[in-house]
Amino acid sequence: MRVELPATNPLWKKLRRAQSARTRESAEAIDGLPALPTSDAARRFWSRRTWSELAAVPAVSQAVLALVREGAGLGTIGAYTTIAQDEVRHAELSQALAEALGGYDEEVPDGIEYAPRSLAAPADVPVVVWAVANGCFSETVSLALIRARHGATRHPTARLVLNETLKDEALHVRIAWQIAGELIPKLSQAQRNSLGEYGRDLTQMIGCTFGTSGLPTKVRKREDALRDETAKASLGALPAAKENAVIAKTLDEIHTRLAKLGVR
Repeated sequence: MRVELPATNPLWKKLRRAQSARTRESAEAIDGLPALPTSDAARRFWSRRTWSELAAVPAVSQAVLALVREGAGLGTIGAYTTIAQDEVRHAELSQALAEALGGYDEEVPDGIEYAPRSLAAPADVPVVVWAVANGCFSETVSLALIRARHGATRHPTARLVLNETLKDEALHVRIAWQIAGELIPKLSQAQRNSLGEYGRDLTQMIGCTFGTSGLPTKVRKREDALRDETAKASLGALPAAKENAVIAKTLDEIHTRLAKLGVR
């Protein structure tokens, strides 16, 4: 499924300039803002956000390895390396918020599908697959959720963390769809069909990671409660039903965009 990669372009350079312009440590970004209340639901919700951001680090790193294998230019490799740095920063911000809300929870409970360690083993997967998985699906859903959460969140500290993440994710999504738009049309129809099957698997997984709709009933009720309570306190979440609706709408839009590229 390997195809010729796009050359370095201004979007790559914009991403790297944005990263190098950041001068303050991520975990210190919330200093000086209004204190956060202690909230067991919100601290657990933001612990989950930390795990989710951490899981993106090895996933993006896999894309970097694939770029090197497939002969990408240094600018492109540098852009994806910068995305990995952004994901670390997002995890740090989320962890700092969880700590401020009552304490970061390191233990992933049973029934939750966050697996950063399992993603860390090198995989011989082409760049186009990582672009679709990380960018067209995960990052696009993440961007939609963060944008909706930001609009509904009133506490200034939680809004800051969401806003910092939002700015990065918007650029990540643009890069992913740009790569997909350049690479997918060069694939055979059989390869596009394979990507379509993979996309359907990802859709099921996202319902159990970004959302709660695909979780077993007992686990879903627990995770819904975390979101509902965090949303009620305006600390960075939407009610679970609204989050699941945002995810479903975004997934429909993703499949529509991919279909225009021949992935069904």
